[in-house]
Amino acid sequence: MIQGASVRVVATPEGAGELRAQGYEPVAPRLEDAYVELLGGARKGESLLARGWATGAHPDTRAAAGGGDAAPADGVLVRAEGLTRRFGDFVAADKVGFQVHAGEIYGLLGPNGAGKSTTFRMLCGLLMPSSGAAHVAGVNLARAASRARARLGYMAQKFSLYGDLSVAQNLDYFADIYGLKRAAKRERVRAMVEMFELAPLLQSNAALLPLGFKQRLALACATLHAPRVLFLDEPTSGVDPLMRREFWHHINALTAKGVAVVVTTHFMEEAEYCDRIGLIWRGRKIAEGTPDELKASVRSPARPEPTLEDAFIALIEGEAA
Repeated sequence: MIQGASVRVVATPEGAGELRAQGYEPVAPRLEDAYVELLGGARKGESLLARGWATGAHPDTRAAAGGGDAAPADGVLVRAEGLTRRFGDFVAADKVGFQVHAGEIYGLLGPNGAGKSTTFRMLCGLLMPSSGAAHVAGVNLARAASRARARLGYMAQKFSLYGDLSVAQNLDYFADIYGLKRAAKRERVRAMVEMFELAPLLQSNAALLPLGFKQRLALACATLHAPRVLFLDEPTSGVDPLMRREFWHHINALTAKGVAVVVTTHFMEEAEYCDRIGLIWRGRKIAEGTPDELKASVRSPARPEPTLEDAFIALIEGEAA
């Protein structure tokens, strides 16, 4: 598992000696390590979601969106410039700005109610900003929202698919929404059913699925059209550690295909997977950097090896003081 600039390896006692000889530093095991190992370990090998992933949006989606899907020359696929959203006198997001490049995972961290989901909704074209600008895959959301939405996938914090429709009907509906046609639609839906093991549940109402399978279905619907940008709002909230690692297995594989990922999470070990993190508090971005840069920013004699959770708390407490 990626952990900031390091890689965490779970090994048997026999294998640990060989790893030490290769220069790995032993660390204390976590309860989650034991849990995952006793259940057979995390998914290994190639991500089925990333297999055959087209560079850029699906051709049928490009046609439906009305043109090509060339990446911006600077490689920036998400650009937030001074995004602000007011609800009366309340400012939910206050001049939030950041950039995300192709193949990068950008994490938005912050306490509940900090403005992360509001920022997400503005970047997905679901909420108009009071001021500022948002660009996705080179398209200005204020000028061509539908064209930009064809280039992104969005997985909401709460299950937001159609609970009264079956799994199969949800997949069919979202394939139509994203403009997939005939053979391409059949192939993408078939692939999603296979990779997320949804075949036994195709006729089940989405609302009746176990939470883990609801999340699988939501991710399948968000990626049917092979988007250039993927927005994931707490995608693993409420799922078990094994399924959480399965999700990140897919997410990391997609970045190798040039997909830009923006994710919110409250799991600090997940935040370590991010290339860069923006810390949001009271609607403002108060810090930005790699996980290791944020940890280094709060290092002190009393806290020589801070965790990311230590950095999260210290940086927010510093702003609140």
